Amino acid sequence: MLVPPTVDQDPNLPGVGVNLAGKQRLLHVRTFGDASNPPLFILHGSFTDTRPYRNICESLADKYYVVIWDQRGCGLSERITEDEFTLESALEEINAMKAIYAPNQKITLIGQSWGGGLATLYTSKNPENVEQLLLIEPMPLTGNDMQQLFKSIVEFRYDNGSWNNLARHGQAISPNDHEQIDYRAMMILRSTLTAGYHCDGNNPPPWPIHRVGGFIEYVRNKRLGNPISGFSYDFTHGIQQFQDTVLILSGSCSSLGYEMQKQYSKPHFVHAEVVEIKNAGHRMNMEKFDEVMAAIKSFLKAY
Repeated sequence: MLVPPTVDQDPNLPGVGVNLAGKQRLLHVRTFGDASNPPLFILHGSFTDTRPYRNICESLADKYYVVIWDQRGCGLSERITEDEFTLESALEEINAMKAIYAPNQKITLIGQSWGGGLATLYTSKNPENVEQLLLIEPMPLTGNDMQQLFKSIVEFRYDNGSWNNLARHGQAISPNDHEQIDYRAMMILRSTLTAGYHCDGNNPPPWPIHRVGGFIEYVRNKRLGNPISGFSYDFTHGIQQFQDTVLILSGSCSSLGYEMQKQYSKPHFVHAEVVEIKNAGHRMNMEKFDEVMAAIKSFLKAY
């Protein structure tokens, strides 16, 4: 096979079933720490899965019950059809996991990149469910922000020339092509398309993943919009209901780094602190793990 099997193909992979958008699907999930500890969910970003966050999970497992999963259609989770993915179903997915792992408790959320946007959206809609919110270089949190920043950040779009060469190459994107799409999508992580996220664009830091959910990235981009017709999302509507301080970690090298987060992300929150990790880019937990964990632990209440 070009890529590892998903949880529905390999019964040895840890997984849970959820019923969302009218379909029963299996999610690849990992937990760390004692279930009696306060629950902490980690939401991964685009073009990735749970694997690169294992070091964060293990480091927080002494004080938290850490739950991380490959979101539907991503990583080693079961692949889904286009009509199953909406922003509403992405929020329902978090609630489905909360019902399993933290049914009667508030959750601490850590989200990176797309996961940071999703964590913000979830908190804006469910502030009563969130104990703490920590964002690691979240994507632009509104369509207006994205419209202004689009030219300065990496163009992770499946309809641009680079992606056409890498992923489509004369093939139609469909759910039947998941293995080939995922394999080719992994090439993006090793290409110059990610250069703006790193201190050295020609030599990006390692980002070990099992498998990219290429098709769902394509679908997500369709849902969020484009720079021609406009970006049609707002993750922040209602976020003012969340009164606690939000921590935003940012690298000094990334196009989604400190200056961007301070100017665009911070003003959306009632209280937010932006912390810069020096000499680090978007994959900061692989580059400056000690500094990242020191910032995280100084913020989290259990420490």
